[in-house]
Amino acid sequence: MVAEKQQFSAKRILVRGPNPVGDLVMATSAFADIRHGFPDAEITMCVRPGRGELLEGLDSFDELLVDDSSKGFRAFARLAREIRRRQFDLAVLFTNSFRTALLLRLSGVPQRVGYRKGGQHLFLTNVLEPATDSETGRWAPRPMSEIYGDISAGLGLTPGDGKPRLAVTAELEERAKAKRAELAIGEDEKLIGLAPGASFGGSKVWPPTLLAQLADRVSRERGRRSILIAGPGEDAIADEVVSCMETPVINTANAPLGLALLKPIVRDLELLITMDSGPRHFGAAFDVPTIVVMGPTDPVWTDSNLDFSDVVRHDVPCGPCQKPVCPIQGDGHMICMTEITPDEVYERIQQLDRRIAADAGS
Repeated sequence: MVAEKQQFSAKRILVRGPNPVGDLVMATSAFADIRHGFPDAEITMCVRPGRGELLEGLDSFDELLVDDSSKGFRAFARLAREIRRRQFDLAVLFTNSFRTALLLRLSGVPQRVGYRKGGQHLFLTNVLEPATDSETGRWAPRPMSEIYGDISAGLGLTPGDGKPRLAVTAELEERAKAKRAELAIGEDEKLIGLAPGASFGGSKVWPPTLLAQLADRVSRERGRRSILIAGPGEDAIADEVVSCMETPVINTANAPLGLALLKPIVRDLELLITMDSGPRHFGAAFDVPTIVVMGPTDPVWTDSNLDFSDVVRHDVPCGPCQKPVCPIQGDGHMICMTEITPDEVYERIQQLDRRIAADAGS
């Protein structure tokens, strides 16, 4: 539930995007809502360092501003001065951050809109009330696309379709072409994408031996090579998957793609196999057939934009626990993940293929 709709007037708008990669991708539909609702406004997108390249090419904002205020007081004060200098009329927070809300209050932005969470409501002028669980008082699980859409509604706008949006610029196409040549990928070669890691924690990671078995089977059946997509700090997981595989695989752990190049690489995949992590939302943005192996997280949070994807998970007595490390099995691999078999996931891939084909023919 959100606060009563209010129509805002603004010529300069600051949008503070969420920090996690997956959340940032899911929020892009609401960014488009804001652009549509304020077509003549100058919109500045503010994101944490390293996230800007993910949004390059979108028409939902005019300028990018990096929020490095977490680095310390000097960085905080410098950003506050810069925001004050730009004289924004309205700030929209997709974060739930006490520090960010305080920053915008001290920067003198007169209208500040965001959810009641993380103590940030103390510095907001318009507080959106989330739907909560009557027993725990915590946020009730809802698709993030709806939660972000309610921010649009709270601004007096009509939320759009909730589908994530990513763009590939002409310059990025050239960079992707060079990267494919560097990795010895054929110009028209279709690949099977493997995203084995999750920045959330080890509890989201399917055992590399099982992913390797599945990847080998898919690779043999389809006559395709695999490309292993590794994020920061995922080298060890990537290397373990590669060491267990028998079919050809391109390991990007030693040649990181970065968020920008990840867009065209994922866009051109034949199939993406991923954990409940950022890459799955790239797949949703580009309508790439995607299989998500999910363990400790509640599937309701991401229960949208599933036309080209399927989520493989098991209901277990201890889940969904939302914990980064399994409290039962200290190695980080929860029973919710280890009980999922390669054969089971392979069958779901076949079902997804048939469903997509049937939808295309209808």
